[in-house]
Amino acid sequence: MIEVNRMIQSRITIVLAVLVLTAGCHQNSGKDHADSAGGLPPIRVTAIKPERKILIRTVELPGRTEAFEVTPLHAKVTGYVQKMSVDIGDSIRGPQGDEPGMVLCELEIPELNQELAEKSALMAQTKAEVLQADAAVKVAEAALRSREAKLREVQAAVAKEEAKYTRWQSEYERISKLVEGGVVTKKVAEETRAEFEAADAARTEVAARVASAEASLEESAASVEKSKADAVAMRSHLAVAEAEERRLEAMINYCVIRAPYDGIVVERNVHTGHLIQAGGGSGKPVLTVMRVDPIRVFVDIPEGDAVHVAKGSKVELRIPSLPGEPHLSTVTRTGWSLNTTSRTLMVEIDVPNPDGRWRPGQFVTAKITVAELPDVLSLPKAAIVTQDKQTFCFVIAPDGDLIRQPIALGIQAGNDFEIRSGLTGDEQVIGQNAGAFREGQTVEIAQSSK
Repeated sequence: MIEVNRMIQSRITIVLAVLVLTAGCHQNSGKDHADSAGGLPPIRVTAIKPERKILIRTVELPGRTEAFEVTPLHAKVTGYVQKMSVDIGDSIRGPQGDEPGMVLCELEIPELNQELAEKSALMAQTKAEVLQADAAVKVAEAALRSREAKLREVQAAVAKEEAKYTRWQSEYERISKLVEGGVVTKKVAEETRAEFEAADAARTEVAARVASAEASLEESAASVEKSKADAVAMRSHLAVAEAEERRLEAMINYCVIRAPYDGIVVERNVHTGHLIQAGGGSGKPVLTVMRVDPIRVFVDIPEGDAVHVAKGSKVELRIPSLPGEPHLSTVTRTGWSLNTTSRTLMVEIDVPNPDGRWRPGQFVTAKITVAELPDVLSLPKAAIVTQDKQTFCFVIAPDGDLIRQPIALGIQAGNDFEIRSGLTGDEQVIGQNAGAFREGQTVEIAQSSK
């Protein structure tokens, strides 16, 4: 038991000695490290100043080409294909001024031609009847004028006969008084009475003639009105016939399918003799044509750059499958609203394509100028550090100590960033591998570059 206790005490003594030695060694090591660090010279660095320049930010994105217009052509009438004038790959010519587009397909509808011939004959007959009705109106109007003149003549005779009647009435009354006084004979009275009665009969006859003339005048007026109504009715029939003829002519014109614009035939679904249903009842168009000059280029812009792209933004287009210089253009239009799924903005560039080298469906690379800022303060990427969501650079103080200077960044153009705030442009800044330094570290400027 005594032996065991001695062994335990011996071991405790050894452990305490080791701990003392270890503590001493650690104190000496820390001192040596501090002495060593204090003896190192400051790091020699290359300093730069923020530079004012023109920053041009571009993004290179994939795009695709599409036809400017794609038009499926259907027949508006049901008929049989009589003639096909084009096939796939053929160029077509659209309307040129008053000249209609070239004929692409002709349909045959015999019953339409027969119906048009019948309607044309009916319209010719109706036109003749309209002429007859117009002539009847003129005859009736002439008769009316004649009856009016006759009435005026008879009315003039009435006044004459009334005057004659009044005269002989007065004369008869005077002679009758003279007969009573024995001044004249009864024979004279009888003669005067006969003249008076004749005047009365003539007056009655003229009144009857006036009534007859007035009745004839009313009849002529009614005849004129009837003739005019007949003429209006015939003109209405003529208008209906003309409208029907125009409808049939339009239907026959629909038998010819013409080119809507200059372009290319890219699809053909019928052949001579095929029956085509009006309005595309078969589901497929007769022909599909494309307008490819100009051609559209579609590019999807990521959300981060979408707000900087607008109509007129510069674009450099290149088709990898076509050698040669890139095509310089500008954005023609944008969709303005971003796609809710991809968070991209669709832009379109119209490219002139007179020789047809650009074709729908080709892959395109588009280098788009997102922003172009003149005279802005900038730093290279190597001079900027981002830690804990904070962006800063290291400014070299006059005594050589490094100062951590927060900065706000704008656009990135290649290797340069726009400095929106935090620097004036007169500072000396660590220009390379800034992330390897720390605030308060002392450095020596070996070289300063602009």
